Amino acid sequence: MIVSTSRINCTAKYGAIDGVEESLQTYVNHHFIRSFEYLLMATHYANYEKNRPGFEKLFRGLSDDTWKEGIELIQYITTRGGEMNFNLVSSEVTAEEVGDPNFELYELNSIAKALDIEKKLAMEAHKIHAEATRKNSKFHDPEISSHLEHEFMAKQRDIIRKLAGYTSDLSALLNTPDNSLALYLFDDYLQKQ
Repeated sequence: MIVSTSRINCTAKYGAIDGVEESLQTYVNHHFIRSFEYLLMATHYANYEKNRPGFEKLFRGLSDDTWKEGIELIQYITTRGGEMNFNLVSSEVTAEEVGDPNFELYELNSIAKALDIEKKLAMEAHKIHAEATRKNSKFHDPEISSHLEHEFMAKQRDIIRKLAGYTSDLSALLNTPDNSLALYLFDDYLQKQ
């Protein structure tokens, strides 16, 4: 006897992946956009005029980490039976690109911009987490929320804390009488991290 099964049930999709797949895809695309932004910021400090190897290292590291997280998210989406759509980007990110595409910032402003970027990525993860944890039979998915908590939220918390500390320290150092020496020493500190 042959049992008929529908093709819909022959996928790896279960839980709320259908409800949050588009949000996860948008989140991946935001990671890639932010990775390129960090890379542009890194190249601003890796030239003969600026020559700030510590800042270049910081932003190149943020770029690499953000890129890896995007790749990891694609792997997660496909593991759960989804597909990746690279065309999904929120209007908020698109408006930012049109409004202020300048990545040649002073040192303090560039760290503050990186802090803002990381906060936005963290808040986006919180929104997806909230969608996956709704107590609705169509949307509740503790596996997605657990994955976001362990793979993204803890890392972003640490990055936000580090960048906030850098912003505070650099701001205080730049308020000294010899702020060019302080900036040099801060860049040297970043290079050794």
